[in-house]
Amino acid sequence: MALQFYLTTHALKNGEHAIRVSVHIANTRLQTTIGISVNPDFWLDAKQKVKKGTVNSKGMKFNEINDKLASIVKAFTAFEIDNNGAPTTLSILKEILNKSLYGENGKPMRDKYSFYETFDMLVAKAKVECQWSESTIKKYGTFRKHLQSFAPKTRFAEWDKDMINRFIVFEGKKLKMVDSSVQKDVKMLKWFLRRAMKVGAKVPADFLNFRYKFKLIEKEVVFLTWDELIRLYNFEVPEEGTVVRLKDISGLIYKKEVRNRSSLLKTRDLFCFCAFTGLRYSDMASLKRTDITSNFINVITEKTDCTLKIPLNAYSRAILQKYEDERYPGNLALPVITNQKMNEYLKDLCEICGFNTPIKYSYYRGRVRYDEVYPKWQLLGTHGARRTFICVSLELGILATVIQKITGHANEAAMRPYIAITDKTIHEAMDLFSRRGSVNAP
Repeated sequence: MALQFYLTTHALKNGEHAIRVSVHIANTRLQTTIGISVNPDFWLDAKQKVKKGTVNSKGMKFNEINDKLASIVKAFTAFEIDNNGAPTTLSILKEILNKSLYGENGKPMRDKYSFYETFDMLVAKAKVECQWSESTIKKYGTFRKHLQSFAPKTRFAEWDKDMINRFIVFEGKKLKMVDSSVQKDVKMLKWFLRRAMKVGAKVPADFLNFRYKFKLIEKEVVFLTWDELIRLYNFEVPEEGTVVRLKDISGLIYKKEVRNRSSLLKTRDLFCFCAFTGLRYSDMASLKRTDITSNFINVITEKTDCTLKIPLNAYSRAILQKYEDERYPGNLALPVITNQKMNEYLKDLCEICGFNTPIKYSYYRGRVRYDEVYPKWQLLGTHGARRTFICVSLELGILATVIQKITGHANEAAMRPYIAITDKTIHEAMDLFSRRGSVNAP
């Protein structure tokens, strides 16, 4: 028997999320809500129960809710033992669940394969089994919203090739999504439909062979040069409220007031720390004091579960020393800012710092090409620190294999885009010699 409790991904009108159960006995699967909802902040995923002290909107206390969950487990366990592996039916499983919840006169239950309820169940299952990161969970949550915007009420039987094509057009024209983002949503859609089929949903099989040729343009890798990185590292953020004069990519002067100075200072240090170590934001944000020795950082990466031993250099060590007398929750080594807020502060910081090199950004939307130009600061994000580390390291002559060991890239092939960028940068730098004037033979 396989039995799991989980919350739906979407909230009810009262702000709570319904508790669902998925039970699989003798090749028969039942999945449905159990008529109880709770605040997700009080739900324990790993233990599949609510926290002590929980009271939901209907006045049910934590012990009442957990007792209901325990009674469901007990009922199905007893049935599995009595059934001894014999075939069963969905109606029998429904009856068992209803009796465990409501007594002998159990309530009728909803249909087995509701489109969005199945989506919630499969995402919740993958979240636990595959140990999805918060960013992955967020992506699937956004994708669900896109689906609901396109088809608020839908059935699996509708999702043939034609339906998927209409969904692609909808995301491009109505949601104004670029082709690269639509492509990611289509991949998630096929992931969902394949797994829905495995649990018995009647999905038209032609989606398995669905292909759509998206027109994609490789994104410009945005990073700081060595000079820019050092400039940022040493940058003294003006006092709060100071109005600074800046220049846009067209050369026009404009003014900007300095706000959130303390957050900008922390953002500067956190970004530079990642740029001097090659750490991802997620690994920097979870770095504990116990992970640090006098010469190394020892981490197990959140994204790939790689064990890395990263040497500290003078810059990264200096940043750690700046905060060594501070105390943060969970024995963290650095003052963590959420990824979203840090991205906001980083753009403000780099704008004030004057990183306004024009960068061309090209993309397709509905097979129409768009070319736009942005200042560098506008395209920088937290992941730009890791890109900066790789590109600067290559420019400094550090071997790609060495960088690979520090960053935890699976193979050298993953380094090729950065090597290509570095080669281009070096070529452009050497070309400056030729522009200095005429060349005379010795």
